[in-house]
Amino acid sequence: MFGQPQTFDTTTLDLIRHGEPEGGVRYRGSVDDPLCHRGWEQLRNSTSQSGCRWNAVFSSPMLRCHAFASALSQQQQIPLTVIDGLRELCFGTLEGLTPEQAWQQYPELLTKLWQDPAGHTPPEGEPYSDFLARVSESLDQVITAAKNQHVLLVVHGGVIRAALTYLLNIQPSDTFCFEVPYAGMTRLKIYTDQAGRRNTALTFANRFQG
Repeated sequence: MFGQPQTFDTTTLDLIRHGEPEGGVRYRGSVDDPLCHRGWEQLRNSTSQSGCRWNAVFSSPMLRCHAFASALSQQQQIPLTVIDGLRELCFGTLEGLTPEQAWQQYPELLTKLWQDPAGHTPPEGEPYSDFLARVSESLDQVITAAKNQHVLLVVHGGVIRAALTYLLNIQPSDTFCFEVPYAGMTRLKIYTDQAGRRNTALTFANRFQG
């Protein structure tokens, strides 16, 4: 498949964004709102449609991810690992604002963030380079722990975009070409050769939306 024929370890990562939280659509990185009723239904529908029984589930520690991941791990009787590095990007002064409020207050900043997220940081926010580094380290941890397994990651929109940047080697701004809806699932297959070299294939994006 990649290069000369050889034996690969294959790890399949299903990354699902959390469902809708209480309070609706907002810039919500470190704000720890729980899922609303609709958010729970979105995640249940997506995971049910997938028909998957995963080997393990990994989760962000935020309530909107961890609560459902915990329930699913109990339902499927599979191990759950919470990884702090899978938290969402902290948006600083944008935290808690609706998109409309944010664009009214910070139009120039948001324009720059969409054009070049790696080059601009909201006041009091987390630099994208730091965010990408911790997400990448966390993904390495998952891939090592889940060698030759099929696992689910319950995470955030920003984390899924960072995973695409890291594992597919694309620019952060290019990930805005991908929609990342609530409860949308994206599948990546990681092929690792005997020397530890990796290749990644995108199987699908945003399937099984709730």
